Amino acid sequence: MTMPIRKLLSILYISAVATLFTWSLDQTKLFRLIALKAGDLHYLFEPARTPDNIVLITVDQKSLNALPVPTMFWHRYYAPAITAAAAAGAKVLGLDEAFGITVDKYVQGLGDEEMSQLDEKMAEAVVSTASVMPVICAYIPTEMANQESQAVPMNMAAAALGQTAYVNLTADEDDFIRSIELTESGDGQQPKAMALAVAERFLGQTPAYPTRLMLIRYTGPAGTFRRISLVDFLAAAEANNMDLLRSWVGGKAVLLGPEMDTRDRHATPYYAFTVGPHANTSGVEIHANALNTLLTGRFLRKIPIAAAVALMFVFAFLFSLTTMEVAGWRLIAWHVFLTVVLFAGAQLAFRSGWLVPSSSLLVSALAAFLLALVTSYVAAARHRDAFRKAVNLFVGKEVAEAVESTGRVSLSGRRVHVTILFSDIRGFTAFSETQEPETVVAMLNEYLAAMTGFIVQHGGQVNKFIGDGILAIFSDELANTRPGAQSDRADSHAVRAVRCATEMVAAPSRFETGTGIHSGYVVVGNVGSGDKLEYTALGDTVNLASRLEGLNKQFKSNLVFSEATRELVGDAIEAALLGETNVKGKAALVRVYTVSRGSGQ
Repeated sequence: MTMPIRKLLSILYISAVATLFTWSLDQTKLFRLIALKAGDLHYLFEPARTPDNIVLITVDQKSLNALPVPTMFWHRYYAPAITAAAAAGAKVLGLDEAFGITVDKYVQGLGDEEMSQLDEKMAEAVVSTASVMPVICAYIPTEMANQESQAVPMNMAAAALGQTAYVNLTADEDDFIRSIELTESGDGQQPKAMALAVAERFLGQTPAYPTRLMLIRYTGPAGTFRRISLVDFLAAAEANNMDLLRSWVGGKAVLLGPEMDTRDRHATPYYAFTVGPHANTSGVEIHANALNTLLTGRFLRKIPIAAAVALMFVFAFLFSLTTMEVAGWRLIAWHVFLTVVLFAGAQLAFRSGWLVPSSSLLVSALAAFLLALVTSYVAAARHRDAFRKAVNLFVGKEVAEAVESTGRVSLSGRRVHVTILFSDIRGFTAFSETQEPETVVAMLNEYLAAMTGFIVQHGGQVNKFIGDGILAIFSDELANTRPGAQSDRADSHAVRAVRCATEMVAAPSRFETGTGIHSGYVVVGNVGSGDKLEYTALGDTVNLASRLEGLNKQFKSNLVFSEATRELVGDAIEAALLGETNVKGKAALVRVYTVSRGSGQ
């Protein structure tokens, strides 16, 4: 498997995990509430619109102050308001005030003509205006139990005319009103919600709507709809100011209801972003928003679950891809860009009538980003370890540590006092000519691994492999500063090198090993060019160690070391003099030694 495919599979896996994680979070109440609030944010970027064809006649504070009669007896005000609206040319009126009981028995004997026959006046207003302006009378299903024992004339008249509607509002988990149940059943028949019943009479037909539980497309915060105080409307009617009344309600759908009743004010999508005593919205204005949604056909729909999951996966994929492929400020720029695309796309979808779960998309993207970040960190750590190991193997531990600590490869060298061990296999060239290449390589690798183990065990460093030969360097801080000091001999690099060579030549193997050892100063450093470097040791010490190894054939031995090394090992190792001999490159005879048999290595 190639690296790009492996990385792509990792990104796909991360995206799938992030999507599943987000979908699981979406099933919890906390994240459902977050999603609801995120959907509300879209309204902040929508300009408020005041519909021209809907108007509210409200029982506001002005009306409450001017009309001293208790509100349960306001039939005397509602009836003339209904009659005046019909005379002014209103197309339909929705009465958002439920009458659960008759009130006439409570005002009998007062002797006030205006307070007599209140129930009959309301019923008469509903019946008399039905042909020109249907009055949709509200009822609350939970309050209809009294109708059999105490029938309300207005309700009976409205029911006979098919002009009733329920006014229950549908609250979400956070008690916000974002949707409304248009019908209690899916057949489109009675009973119906106030907004749907008014829309049918206004349009002359049942409007098409997406689902029985309709999301309300709010036109703005509380106070967006045009409203007229009930007391002002009654004053204009009493003055017979028909021009003013027509300018208010002519050709419009009218909703009449209370605005100051705290029991009928609710939180809507604008509530969390609005300040003031009336940040919440009255029930009559919520019905007006639902009515406007039906009349304009600007419906809101939640995108299908499959589409939402697909979008979660897409944004998770994009965020994980950029996290693993881009770094630095470009990564920040990409993530800012993708976040802007996410919210801008969600806002455009909202304007087109689709509610996209932007919070879920953002959570999925964030989860993917964190997973990709962790994956990239682990992969980078793994790559660093692999690189460090490769440098250790091919260049040396010292170079690896220098690169890791400084972040660069130095081309400078330094002079150090070391012991050089050079080993070689006797007769390997002839052996390799009789074997298959695969066999030669396998056997050589096995041998070199064993020899390297001895070198590392004795604190040496394999500098390079030269065919079947090994160049190893032994050094220590004591030798670097005080070479040959008596107190250091037991731990010196020379002792460790000779003991290592002793074990190498004595180790059971199908090959015969020869070693040469010499101690002295060498120059170590990176040699080469910017394209190819090699960490190596240079100097006569290295050359002499190699030539000493070649003397094993002359002296019929396996281990040869120089006078300089013998001086460093001192009494730590019993040395046996092999003799003096000529060495290429040396004018004087060179005295060479080996390890005495039976010496305590």
